[in-house]
Amino acid sequence: MTSLSHQLKRLALPQTDASLLICHDVASLLFDPKDAATMDRSTFYALGCTGLEELLGLDPVFADFQQTLFSPSSQTLERSVQSKEVNRQLDDSISLFLSRLCPYFLLKPAHKCMEWLIHRFHIHLYNVDSLLSCVFPYHDTKVFVRVLQLLRIKDSAHRWNWLQCLQKPGVPLSRAALVVHCTTDLGFMDFICSMVPTSIQAFSAHPGGCSQLRVVFSFYASTIVSALDAVEKVSESIISKLLPYVHKGLKSPLADYKAASYMIVCQLAVSVVLEAGLVDALAFQVVKSVVKEPVLDKEGLGCLMVLLQNQKDGAILGDSDTSVLLSLNHPQPSVRALALEHLMDVVTSGQVCKRPQTRADSVHMSSFFFFQLSLLDFITFFLQQQMAQYNTQSTWWNPEKLDANTCCYLNLLCRLFAVIMGGAGEGPASGGFRDLMKVLVQVHLPEPLMLFRFLCLLWGYGGNHGDQLDVKVGAVLQTQALYMGRALLASQNAATLRLLADAHSPVVPSLLVCLCSPVREVRRAGLGVLQSLSAADASPYQPITERLLRNSEEITADPSYLNTALAALHQDSLSSKSQTQQKKLQTSMQQLLEVVRSPNCPSYTAGSLLRAMSHDVLSALLPVLDRLQDQAGPDVPALLADEARLVQLLLGKFTQESAPLLATDRKCLELFVCALKSSAPSHPSIPSSQIIALEQISKSFFSSVGDESVQQKLLAVMFDLLVDNRSPQVANGVSSAFKGISVDAQLVANELSPPDKPAVGGTVQQSRRSRMTSVAEPEGGAVSWGRVCLILELLQHKKKLKRVQTLVPVLFSLLSRCLESGPADQTSVEYTKQLLLSCLLNVCTKLGPDGPAPDPGVLDEDKFSVELVVQCIRMSEVPQTHHQALLLLGSVAAIFPDKVLLNIMPIFTFMGANIMRLDDAYSFRVIDKTVQMVIPALIQLSDGQTSPHMVAMATRIMHVFADALPHVPEHRRLPILTQLVTTLGPAHFLWALMLLLFKLHATAAHAGDKDAALQKDLDFWICVCGQFEVNEQLTSVVRILGFLLRLPDDKDDGETQQAPLSHEEEVEEEEDLIFNVDAHSSKELRHFKFICVSFMAQLLRSNSFIEKRTVFGGPCPSERTLCFRLLEEILRYIHSVARCVEENADKPTAKFWRVLLNKAYEVLDQMNALLPTDTFITVMKGLMGNELPSVRRKAMELLNNKLQHRTRWEEPQVAVFLALIDDLLSVVGKPRSQLTRDGVAEHAVNRQTALYSLKLLCRGFGSAHQEAFAPVLVRAVEIVTATEEDKNVTGSGLLCIAEVVSTLKARAIPQLPRLMPAVLSALRDRKELLTNEIYLLSAVTALQRITETLPHFISPYLQDVTSQVSALSARLSALRNTLSTKLPPRVLLPTVSRTYSSLVLDRKTQLGALMSILKEHISHMDKDQLSVHQSELTAFFLTALDFRSEHCKDDLDEAERVEGAVIDCLVAMVMKLSEVTFRPLFFKLFDWSKSEVGGADRLLTFYRLTDAVADRLKGLFVLFAGNLVKPFADLLRRSERLFESDPGEHKTCLLLRSVLDAMTKVFMYDTQRFLSAERAHTLMSPLVDQVENLVGGAERYQQRVSQHLVPCVGQFAAALADHAHWKTLNYQVLLKTRHSHAEVRFSALLLLLEVASKLKENYVVLLPETIPFLAELMEDECEQVEQQVQSVVQEMENILGEPLNAYF
Repeated sequence: MTSLSHQLKRLALPQTDASLLICHDVASLLFDPKDAATMDRSTFYALGCTGLEELLGLDPVFADFQQTLFSPSSQTLERSVQSKEVNRQLDDSISLFLSRLCPYFLLKPAHKCMEWLIHRFHIHLYNVDSLLSCVFPYHDTKVFVRVLQLLRIKDSAHRWNWLQCLQKPGVPLSRAALVVHCTTDLGFMDFICSMVPTSIQAFSAHPGGCSQLRVVFSFYASTIVSALDAVEKVSESIISKLLPYVHKGLKSPLADYKAASYMIVCQLAVSVVLEAGLVDALAFQVVKSVVKEPVLDKEGLGCLMVLLQNQKDGAILGDSDTSVLLSLNHPQPSVRALALEHLMDVVTSGQVCKRPQTRADSVHMSSFFFFQLSLLDFITFFLQQQMAQYNTQSTWWNPEKLDANTCCYLNLLCRLFAVIMGGAGEGPASGGFRDLMKVLVQVHLPEPLMLFRFLCLLWGYGGNHGDQLDVKVGAVLQTQALYMGRALLASQNAATLRLLADAHSPVVPSLLVCLCSPVREVRRAGLGVLQSLSAADASPYQPITERLLRNSEEITADPSYLNTALAALHQDSLSSKSQTQQKKLQTSMQQLLEVVRSPNCPSYTAGSLLRAMSHDVLSALLPVLDRLQDQAGPDVPALLADEARLVQLLLGKFTQESAPLLATDRKCLELFVCALKSSAPSHPSIPSSQIIALEQISKSFFSSVGDESVQQKLLAVMFDLLVDNRSPQVANGVSSAFKGISVDAQLVANELSPPDKPAVGGTVQQSRRSRMTSVAEPEGGAVSWGRVCLILELLQHKKKLKRVQTLVPVLFSLLSRCLESGPADQTSVEYTKQLLLSCLLNVCTKLGPDGPAPDPGVLDEDKFSVELVVQCIRMSEVPQTHHQALLLLGSVAAIFPDKVLLNIMPIFTFMGANIMRLDDAYSFRVIDKTVQMVIPALIQLSDGQTSPHMVAMATRIMHVFADALPHVPEHRRLPILTQLVTTLGPAHFLWALMLLLFKLHATAAHAGDKDAALQKDLDFWICVCGQFEVNEQLTSVVRILGFLLRLPDDKDDGETQQAPLSHEEEVEEEEDLIFNVDAHSSKELRHFKFICVSFMAQLLRSNSFIEKRTVFGGPCPSERTLCFRLLEEILRYIHSVARCVEENADKPTAKFWRVLLNKAYEVLDQMNALLPTDTFITVMKGLMGNELPSVRRKAMELLNNKLQHRTRWEEPQVAVFLALIDDLLSVVGKPRSQLTRDGVAEHAVNRQTALYSLKLLCRGFGSAHQEAFAPVLVRAVEIVTATEEDKNVTGSGLLCIAEVVSTLKARAIPQLPRLMPAVLSALRDRKELLTNEIYLLSAVTALQRITETLPHFISPYLQDVTSQVSALSARLSALRNTLSTKLPPRVLLPTVSRTYSSLVLDRKTQLGALMSILKEHISHMDKDQLSVHQSELTAFFLTALDFRSEHCKDDLDEAERVEGAVIDCLVAMVMKLSEVTFRPLFFKLFDWSKSEVGGADRLLTFYRLTDAVADRLKGLFVLFAGNLVKPFADLLRRSERLFESDPGEHKTCLLLRSVLDAMTKVFMYDTQRFLSAERAHTLMSPLVDQVENLVGGAERYQQRVSQHLVPCVGQFAAALADHAHWKTLNYQVLLKTRHSHAEVRFSALLLLLEVASKLKENYVVLLPETIPFLAELMEDECEQVEQQVQSVVQEMENILGEPLNAYF
């Protein structure tokens, strides 16, 4: 490219960039360019905002860009046309964002954000440097290549043209290529270096944000260091480029930046010889950075050393005339000290000496080592004096007993030893280190004993947890020391060996410790030393060493074998055959114990030796435990860690084997008790002696003690710990120990009560007598309540307790003490009572039927004071106490039932008054348990469930439960009663419980709705019965009926009571217990009976009963027998109630008896459902012959019900049914003589019912048995022809005739001469027809069925039939006209309103006729009448228009039909209104539609009405449409979200159809320029957007578009009449042709064609912008759309009159 081209390119405006105008390919990081070209700007913006939100979740630093780069306004910002200042600010913001994005570049959210910046701000064109700065740290990733491919760097003069070769192949940039370019292009090196301060500046405003830049620092350091290493010669240019950034890094407080600078300085130091001044400056900066912020002090000093060592000039030490490095390695301590002082001065002053310097000699000694050596020399003299004094005092070097100075000396000695041993192994300097070791030994450890004491220290120091020397002795150093000891022993003389193997020498014990090491090499080395030491003669440890050396292989292989070996030696020392050998072994083992006992032996060594001794050594080591316990007193400092561990090990020796020592050695017991009482922790990391000792008290340990006095002592101490110690850990320890041991209950009883104090007697009288005789005795000897409670708490979960019965007397004694306590301490006493009762319950559980069988005489019945337990219940108000007492009584009932049953009623009375009212699971369990245990004992003592005593007692118990039931939580009632009845026996007592519950309801006062309360209780009672089997429920119903039959009819009629069954007195007692007639009023008695019968009726039809019952005739004959018994009883009861109905017909209670009889019939109805069909018919036949009309009617109703609900019968059953015809005819023909007025009415009803029964029989069986129904027709005709017959009976006869005639067909012809005149006569009776609707319908029905069945045989009567039908039709039409025109509005309008309210509930189909009457009436109203009644009509129409929203939300067809009739009627009124009167009505309707009461359904109704009014008013409606513009637009926008019900989409379609049709009519009839610019702008977008609304499915969408939307848009275009608005409308329609759905594109073409057809030649000016869109659609992927485009083009050519090919 020429220079002129470059100049022209720089002068080119951004907006002239062709890339910004090309839409086929769009630069994209995430998408294919062609796919990206199809996506709109909002998609990219949403993608970017999503990424930004995700980045904000990672780092809040991105919050600054929410209002800039990612603000909504950024969507419309085009940088190519902005000013230079705006673009500069934009570039700064983009650069800042990319700098902050760099650490997160590999994350998906970063890619989303970058996609938005590329699309909107073209950062790949205008911010290339910032973009590459963000992605260069990831140069070896595929994402980097993807970003690189977006850049336009083909120009050879472009800065980044060197990366073009990577774009096409798409391979990442390798590190080698990156480094090479960095060495050749200093500008690129500067670019990399500048990335760091830029990134730091980007995160500087957010504290802690720079921690995210580790990737930038790593890239910077690795690239620059690699470049310096790769370049052949580091030029001054490179150094000058790097130095500013290096200085920044050294001054930076960021550790990563400083570390990178250290690396670059080191690489410079080894790559090039720097000038002296530069070296000084760099050294100064490094030292200053270390001193200022010593975060990387080691790295800084290392950098300084590399810098000084690798440059030609080193710092010259002034007084030694040599370099600092050589001075640090100088043999003279003074020189080395001088070098250290010099370095310190340099570090502290920040100065570097600038004398001429020489290169350091190549010496490989550590300056730190020599520093320690010189320091050691400096303090040796002072420390050796103290060490010598310590050597004279002890054979052990015990760090635990050394002072601080001595420990410091040993610390340096150990460190120096470790360094020398580490260097003396291998390498070129190993000889020098060995020489140093000799010097070290000669100077500091000149004597063999001293040397081996030091080695013993190293051998065992690894187990020292206190680490007093502050030195780490690992397995390597330990092994090295062992090998050194072995070598030294080989060179020692015999005398020295004897000293080293002497009893007072630490060598052998220390070696034994090494033999326990988990490291195999340590054990092997220890055996080697032991082998060398075995040469010593007369050693007290010789038997031990010999045995161990014989088992060297086992010890080497197993670290725990030393335990086995010492145990075997101990066993041999006790049972060896050779006394000499036995004595030697005993001496050796005793000497080893002496080492452990020695106070000079380190505790960690003693502990290791003690771990190796698995045999019983407790008696020999008691002095050690005594000494350590004295050291751990409360007034002395805590023990060391290893001393505490030693105590732990010693206490661990209190095992099952050593337990007898507690009984034989008083000192042993004292030490163990002392340990139990030592609550202070001996060391923070070790549990206290108290906890350790408690852990030793196991079942085997406690049993092995043997002596009960010692066991008593241990128990007493444990209980004392609970009382005196408040530590939860101690309490848990005591609890665990007590729970695990097996204890004689007598020992516990001794702790609960003083042994010399007699226990309380078994009864309350005995306890009172005891208190009276000992009233003067002090209470000081009693055990404190706190101790008692703690012991009782332990007993709650104690299982291993022997002779538990010994606890009973003392527990009752304590319970007696509780009951004697005053009110002041009731809170704590109640808890104590609960514990005592719980313990007694546990005793009873262990001794009860489920527990082991106790020996005879083990538990005396007199010792159980049930009266005390009952007294606890009476005196306490705490529910928990009640629970425990009841559970105890339940358990006692299984053991001593006689004692509990004496107090049975107080127990259950208390339960009903207290426990049952509590709403918790525990209370329910207490009730359940008490019932389960007490009642079976009651049954057992009462000789079964049916004994009179048992029945009376059970009834009283149930009475308690029933009385308490209203106070029991609702969800607890059913389980409680179920459990009670299950335990008592549902077959014997369910009925009694039900009656008690009925009585409770009948006698209780109910506030509020009494019927609802009764129904709620009935549901509950049925649920109770549903818990039991069907047989038990039926038995209960039978017994309830029997009980009702035994009750008197009323309170004054006691003589009507039936004779009782056997055992008269007992039965009377039972009845009195359930319902005592004398104690209740007559009203309560009647209510009780009503509830009983209502319950039985509901029970027999309840789902629970029906689901449980078995099929009759199946495998359950007992159930069938019960049903027959029940039927017998209910019939007896119906007869009894029917008799009462007759006897009380003239009394105030007559209504009650009739209602009760109906309820009894309901029971019978439900019973019939349980009966086989044959039995049912037999029963009905008998009932129809009953003297009482009501019974006969009920039988017929039951028969009708059976006939209606079943259509298929067996032939024998049909024959039985047909036999009923005569009985029914007899009912129909019964005479009316001697009937009262009420009797006549009832007789008529019975006749109607019988006729209806005959009709049903004819319908069911007439076609197959026609001859059987001929008498029925004859009798029905007689009824119809009778002139004095009741019209209702006549109507029933006509209906029966209609059914029989249609069944008999030709067999009915003989009766036509009598039948047809009677029917026609009935139709002529106008008075009856108009007053009796049933009569009219019956007559019409009979005539219709006769005409339909026998059309060829009614010609003689055809003229009369035709005239009668014509008269009826004309009369109905005339009647409607009369109602509409003759009645005044003040009369008709209220009637119409009331009629509407009635019909809308269940006769909606008749509303259309009602609206037609009102419409005709309104059309005949004059203006004055309409003005007077307009408000009344408006109120009615507002109610009627709510039909859809209130009465028909889901039935859309019904709603549309009725709503259409209402709207027609309302439009008829609107047409009679003036503009003045219509306007307020319209706006009232408008406000009505917006109310939230009816929801969106009102909107649908209103806009349907609006469409109808606009159609009738035409241009006049445009005057009112201005207020609908905004609602129209809003509805079109949110129509998809209006309806949420099931047919919501269909409703939405209906609403859109009404809105579009109303708008079409407004635009069609607009002659006043209704569509102003503002209105057009408001409606245009929502209207055109409807083409995208696919709600309702494809079929409804196409219908809505073609029939409603297209005409609306066309009329809208015609009404605009403005070229600018046409252009906007046309463009919006054209945009819809690019929609993703083919249906929308097709519909948009229909709209476009409609607009063109409406604008005609005016559309020519819109063609230029239309043609490109049509051209695109000609290549549409949908074939239907392509065909439609061709059709649209042809139609446009026809409309415009010219071809359109020239435009394409």
